[in-house]
Amino acid sequence: MKSKLQSLRTKLIILCLFILLVPTIFIGVSTYGVTKNKLDEAGKEELKHNVKLVIAMINLMNEQVEAGNLTLEEAQEKVRRELLGEKNAEKVRPLKKEYTVGETGYPFAVSKDAMTVMNAANEGQDLTNVKTEDGIMIGKAIVETGTKGGGYLTYKWKVPGTNEVGTKVSYVELEPHWGWIVGTGAYLTEFNSGAKQVLYLVLLVAVISVILGTILAWYFSTRFTKPIMLIAGNLNRVAQGDFTVEEVRIKSQDEVGELAKDFNNMIENMRHLISEVNLSAQQVATSSKELTASAEQTSKATEQITFAIQESASGAEEQQIALQKTTRSLEEISAGMQRIAESFSTISESSVDTTETARLGGIVVQKTVTQMNSINKSVNESDAVIKLLDKRTKEIEEMLRVITDISAQTNLLALNAAIEAARAGEHGRGFSVVAEEVRKLADQSNHSSSHISKLIEEIHKDMEQSIQTMGKVKEEVESGIEIANETEQKFNEIFISTGQISQQIEELASIAQQISANVQEISASGENVTSIAQQASENSQSIAASAEEQLASMEEVTALATNLSKMAEELQKLTVKFKF
Repeated sequence: MKSKLQSLRTKLIILCLFILLVPTIFIGVSTYGVTKNKLDEAGKEELKHNVKLVIAMINLMNEQVEAGNLTLEEAQEKVRRELLGEKNAEKVRPLKKEYTVGETGYPFAVSKDAMTVMNAANEGQDLTNVKTEDGIMIGKAIVETGTKGGGYLTYKWKVPGTNEVGTKVSYVELEPHWGWIVGTGAYLTEFNSGAKQVLYLVLLVAVISVILGTILAWYFSTRFTKPIMLIAGNLNRVAQGDFTVEEVRIKSQDEVGELAKDFNNMIENMRHLISEVNLSAQQVATSSKELTASAEQTSKATEQITFAIQESASGAEEQQIALQKTTRSLEEISAGMQRIAESFSTISESSVDTTETARLGGIVVQKTVTQMNSINKSVNESDAVIKLLDKRTKEIEEMLRVITDISAQTNLLALNAAIEAARAGEHGRGFSVVAEEVRKLADQSNHSSSHISKLIEEIHKDMEQSIQTMGKVKEEVESGIEIANETEQKFNEIFISTGQISQQIEELASIAQQISANVQEISASGENVTSIAQQASENSQSIAASAEEQLASMEEVTALATNLSKMAEELQKLTVKFKF
């Protein structure tokens, strides 16, 4: 981090130096170029001015010639002496400072045939074939430029006394009186030497600016980066999880000061945040463990409930199947009871005559009726118990046994009556006929009872529990049989027994009809129960499916709670790394 901030300081210094150097160099170079151009233009103007001065002098001398005061040769020589001086022993004219331009520039003149007519070193030289260093035929160029109104010539020429070649500028113009092409030439370096001084000054200013700028940039960059380095160091510690850093105190009110304040606020907020996160992580870890335990318990309970519901659904299906079988058995019993009721109706109709004939035995028969009423009462009392078809079938079986016994007794009584009628002779013949009819009815009853017994035996396997309920009926019937046995001693008891049989048959028919109705009601109830059981089975299956889904959801909740616990523990491990 420190090296990065030092790099920032270096960048700031470089930026400051760049800001100083670029404008300085740009201004210096621009100033140098402008100054050089201006000096060049000024030098050219001086060359032109010098040529104009020479032409003016020639004009004055020409006036002397025209006035006759001087000859043309005298006037021309006088101009040469005035401008260049007398020739020395080496045939060279010394230069006069008042007419020179720069250090080496001097006036000269060339004739129209490119012969030098005035020159400091080489008067009378033919310049026709003289070339400059850059290949210009200087004599021809001077003549052409001068005769076309005058102008400047720029060419390369050797610097006197050296081996160097410099750029030389000459201004030439035709003098109309003598036909001279007057010119003045000088090297450009003699004009713009002052521009170099400007360049040197600019370089000096640039060096001073760089030194001062470096010092100032170092000072201010250090002052600027020092608080940033302090903040960066604290940030580095914060990045490593150490929030015990001290508050950064900077008095400046600029952006760096605002940065320090924001940093301090951030550290304080981060401390508070991490403290809250740590506390929340602990709470989440505790809650997630409790949630995991609760979810596991709930999952186990849900699993047990699901198993119980599945068992209940399975039992409901079995119960539904058993109810369907019971309903079919009840329907068969109902049909059998209907046939029994029809047989009892037939027996009842046949026994009416016998009852009318045997009304004399009413006292004993009345006892039998009373006893049979007691049987009926016992049957009515057991009606509340006989809600299941098994109990009803037992009653029917007991009644059939009674009927069978009564039929047997009736046959026996009929036999006894026939014997007594035979003994009575003519007086007992009518009674013999009645006894025969009673015997036939008893046979029919016995036959019907046998048929019903076969039906009862078919369902007897499913009706074993009804035996106990019909016990009372059997005892009452046996009691009735014992009472009926009393008719053995008296003839009239035969009639009483016949009446008793008739009434008993009617009651049995009524009971059979009532049993048939009850069986139908039980069958209808069984169908309703079957429907309810089917619906309960479907609901149980639906509940079982829902319970399985809930079990799956609880397993997911358990897994999520476990993951949450792990995440909370990891979060606690992370927050432990922070110091605050």
